[in-house]
Amino acid sequence: MEEKEKEKEKINELIRKLKESGEKIKNIKEKGNLADSINDMGFRLLEQTRLGNKDNVYYILLRCFHANQEKFPDKLVESFKPENEKYFKTLIFSFLAPILGKEEESGGEK
Repeated sequence: MEEKEKEKEKINELIRKLKESGEKIKNIKEKGNLADSINDMGFRLLEQTRLGNKDNVYYILLRCFHANQEKFPDKLVESFKPENEKYFKTLIFSFLAPILGKEEESGGEK
């Protein structure tokens, strides 16, 4: 039982770090292009993740980071490791959740 608890703690920590990484990408203005690139591929990323197509998800994300000359996060690489196979969808969705979606501009009609 103790081993399962350690695994859960490790996964929970990884989820937290992936979410933070996604939030940083969304919030840092210099990385706006990276957030836009990921957003442009959002539906494809969500669908490929849902289907469990790890290779396609990795390729799309890697292409977004490379196109924007950004380093691929080490914590994101961990999501694709075989030992995290059963948590793959949760890990990727945790990273994507803060990035995907357009922010509504304030001051519009109500």
